[in-house]
Amino acid sequence: MMLDGLGFPEALRWHDGALWFSDMFRSRVVRWRLDAPGSPAETVIDSASGGPVMPGGLGWLPAADGRPGDLLVVDCLERRVLRVPLDAEARPICAPTVHADLRGVMSHSANDMHVDVDGTAWVGGYGFDPEADEPVASPLVRVHPDGGIDTTEATFVFPNGCERNATGALLVAETFADRVSRLPPRRPELSDGDVSPLSHDNGDTSLVRFAAGSGPDGLSIAPDGTVYVALAFAGALARVDRAAGPDAEPAIVYRPEPIASGPGAGPLGVYDCAVLPGPAVPDPARPESRRIAVAMASLDEPLAERVDTGRIVVLDLETLS
Repeated sequence: MMLDGLGFPEALRWHDGALWFSDMFRSRVVRWRLDAPGSPAETVIDSASGGPVMPGGLGWLPAADGRPGDLLVVDCLERRVLRVPLDAEARPICAPTVHADLRGVMSHSANDMHVDVDGTAWVGGYGFDPEADEPVASPLVRVHPDGGIDTTEATFVFPNGCERNATGALLVAETFADRVSRLPPRRPELSDGDVSPLSHDNGDTSLVRFAAGSGPDGLSIAPDGTVYVALAFAGALARVDRAAGPDAEPAIVYRPEPIASGPGAGPLGVYDCAVLPGPAVPDPARPESRRIAVAMASLDEPLAERVDTGRIVVLDLETLS
């Protein structure tokens, strides 16, 4: 299954039976219902309706007063988080409002975001200009459900995709450090503690690292604890098995073919992934429940800005080797 004709799909999220994502270079947030054959992807908000020129991370506040939870969208260029009230059909009730202004704690563009079930959001930013600066580490910004903000003590080199695992730790892809790191489970105090490496939940402290220049971007944790990581610059999807030893190499399980011809011809980068939520032990009667969505676009970002090279494919996890 594939959805093409996109600019630069990112921030893939499964929510209420649909796949949501930001088309960053086309200034829109999109909802794609895969449970209704033939249903087209629909734009939920775009820049013309008050959304960001460049949307990033997505998440939802808890449902309240009989309404679905409001959609949260990172406005990358303006360094803020927008809030979009939705009706029962996932349509905006009104124009987006500013949920949190990050400009006081973030000097460069905002990026991806994870939102906890209580509505607390964790937002990463570039931290530096990738075109002009040497990479430097920056904190995550914690946005409380009421819009108040503070920052983590832990810092990350271009924090990108992030997701909480079964132990409560927040896994964070560091794109320009070629690793995935672990922020320990939340504590009551205002700032969270030091960063420690992803260790497959076995107490080991070894980092999960990728080859130099791989560019881990988005990540997603399967119900069984397996971590899938989109490697932007390597143009591949990697798997980190929960049971693997600390020195094990992440396995490359998918690599898209280049676009062979036309104005968008060239290699594809893999920028995000999202495993369909489900039980830790798959139901043999429901093989469709073992799926992962993978987002890609041209490795040449200026080309992706001009030409619709973006696409999302939905793959069966059992077929990935």
